[in-house]
Amino acid sequence: MIKIVKTRQTIELQIERLRSRMYHAFEKGEHYDQVVAISKELDGLLNKLENLHTKTNAK
Repeated sequence: MIKIVKTRQTIELQIERLRSRMYHAFEKGEHYDQVVAISKELDGLLNKLENLHTKTNAK
């Protein structure tokens, strides 16, 4: 159970960092494709977190 909590915390931290990176990329007017790439990476982490949550609650 501790490993799952650590994994969840790690993913949540990565999500927050990517959200910040995406926000700053948008604010700085970086190319649209760059913002979309960050968004896709963020979606992947959010899906990973959801899957972890689902797996944890299934037990």
